[in-house]
Amino acid sequence: MEYVVGELKSRADPKALNTYVYDYLEHRPIRTHRTCDAPYAALGFNEICREIFDFHDQVTDLYRNLVGKAEIPEARELLESLLELEQHEAMRLVRQTGRMDDL
Repeated sequence: MEYVVGELKSRADPKALNTYVYDYLEHRPIRTHRTCDAPYAALGFNEICREIFDFHDQVTDLYRNLVGKAEIPEARELLESLLELEQHEAMRLVRQTGRMDDL
């Protein structure tokens, strides 16, 4: 994922990369431990999965919100690429964690 984000950054339009996103300041910050209060070391597999998927849902919601508010096409395209990347990463995690049940 780090490599893909780096590639997006190197290929993205500079106008999009240098756009300030004031709307982000109004969005709730992404938080951990919304699904539980226990430390990660005390959580089981299913609880950790629930926490990770909640985190990804928050990031996806943020990108969707920002795509809708992007004022220039270059910024919208960049945010749509990030949204798509986040959605695919979440789907990959779902498949991988689903395989853990097979073990």
